[in-house]
Amino acid sequence: MKNALLFVAVGLTFVTNVSAQSKDDPSIGTWKLNVAKSKFTPGPPIKADTRSYDVQDGWLIVTTETMQPSGEKTGVRFAAKFDGKEYPQIGRFAPTVALISYQPVDKRTLKYTVKDTTGKVTSTNTRTVSVDGKTMTIEQKSTDASGRPVLNVELFERP
Repeated sequence: MKNALLFVAVGLTFVTNVSAQSKDDPSIGTWKLNVAKSKFTPGPPIKADTRSYDVQDGWLIVTTETMQPSGEKTGVRFAAKFDGKEYPQIGRFAPTVALISYQPVDKRTLKYTVKDTTGKVTSTNTRTVSVDGKTMTIEQKSTDASGRPVLNVELFERP
């Protein structure tokens, strides 16, 4: 199944469709997490996170690289559209697969849901780019392994 999802994800980057994001999306580019300005409840905070967003042939291409509190490197790469459908996220450093669906709120705000491959929601998120385009905030709601609520508010800046 992982190979099938990987095939779909790779194939998505080459499909042309005019109904997706455009190059004027304010999130396009590279963003680095400012850990000191972010809040991780209950914590501990991640050590680093870099995200890049690009548009290719009508698809939003997302690449992330995160340093977990343990020092483990994680991240994903995927292509998606803002149509509410689920698209596979493929792990870059470990064989993980999740599903993501995007719903735009307005030009600067996007809501998205991440599910595991069984369909269980693992997080709900809101991504907002500031009016001046210099900061991006991601509010992530999930639960930890003990079932406690987790609320992370991550502030990203352009390098």
